[in-house]
Amino acid sequence: EEIAMDFIVELPKSQGNTIIWTIIDLFSKQAHFIACKGLPSEKKLAKLFVKHIYRLPRRTISDRGVQFTAKFWRGFLKSIGSSQGLSSAFHPACNGAAERANAMTEQYIRCYVNYQQENWAELLPFAEVAYNNAVHSSTGLTPFQINTGMDFVPMPELPKQPPTSMSLTE
Repeated sequence: EEIAMDFIVELPKSQGNTIIWTIIDLFSKQAHFIACKGLPSEKKLAKLFVKHIYRLPRRTISDRGVQFTAKFWRGFLKSIGSSQGLSSAFHPACNGAAERANAMTEQYIRCYVNYQQENWAELLPFAEVAYNNAVHSSTGLTPFQINTGMDFVPMPELPKQPPTSMSLTE
């Protein structure tokens, strides 16, 4: 029903990306992390939203970035039936869910990024899976459990080589 969004900015370039757009479902705490090549315009933001977000929120909360206050973005939200909430200027705590997700994402990436710090975009899907499968303090459940009613079952490790006909008959 309600989502919060924010950007992680000024990251080292990774696969041409320098920004992460964080979107949090405030009920389930599910997060989406979207790598961006730069700070997206309001039109690019709408395209990314349609491509990556599978539910239409009734309300979106963001800071007062130019993308979020633009007439096009406000019109886009209205067209999908979503009202807009803007956090207070210079008071990021108003958008606390997105800020906390940003901090956790940055921490995850710092733990796994290579020495050149240029592979964080490759790590983003893993950060999203880790975030969405961690128990949230306010719900006592993982976002995955809230959304699906099930525990997450990770894929088994895939073999490095395809099986040969000999290995299948053994």
